[in-house]
Amino acid sequence: MSERMRNWFRKYAIVSRKKRLVRDKRFHSFDTAKTVGIVFKVEEGMIPPEVFSVRKFLLKKNIQCSVVGYCDSKALPEELSHITSLDLFTKQELNWYGRPIAENVNKFLQNSYDIVIDLCRDEERYPYPLKYIVSTVQASMIIGGVLYPRCPYDLVVDAQQVCDTSGYVAQVKHYISIINNPQAVAEEENEEEEVKEEASAASAKIVSQYDKQYNRHGSSAGNAV
Repeated sequence: MSERMRNWFRKYAIVSRKKRLVRDKRFHSFDTAKTVGIVFKVEEGMIPPEVFSVRKFLLKKNIQCSVVGYCDSKALPEELSHITSLDLFTKQELNWYGRPIAENVNKFLQNSYDIVIDLCRDEERYPYPLKYIVSTVQASMIIGGVLYPRCPYDLVVDAQQVCDTSGYVAQVKHYISIINNPQAVAEEENEEEEVKEEASAASAKIVSQYDKQYNRHGSSAGNAV
């Protein structure tokens, strides 16, 4: 089977499922969300620590959280095989053109979520199994940081502006926190204004010190002449 044919089936699988999908699109904050789904990619045999931190953060807010992760190998590394709090699947659980057929993925897609967060930031090697999940999940709001043709994100966080996953997660949490929260927006604007005022004051102080130093040296030079 040619790669061209495989890609055609991949696109068709997403389009055909999306036609049957009814999404109640709306923006949620951590105050209004009841259920959150997280999607991620196992990196070099390891689970990004941010996956656990985000899950813990959500559970502390009494938000139901489901997490599914793709491992791009035929079997899970031994050190990951004992993890039961996350739903992991491998290449062995894909069909011939790459659609995930794992039972835990089917269960993830059967549920509906207020928010789905895509933690995969691998723009060059974004895996089709995750693209299929994120594109066909039933969620009110989908957040991601990797732009590709027909990506399903309702909110895009520019992953290229942050150097690591922890910075990306911090941005995701920040934007979700201020959604439908005028007080948080006002506080952020006040903080920005304070930063500008402090920067302006610091700049004025530097200029003043420079002027004093220049005048002192200039006066000394004049006396010398």
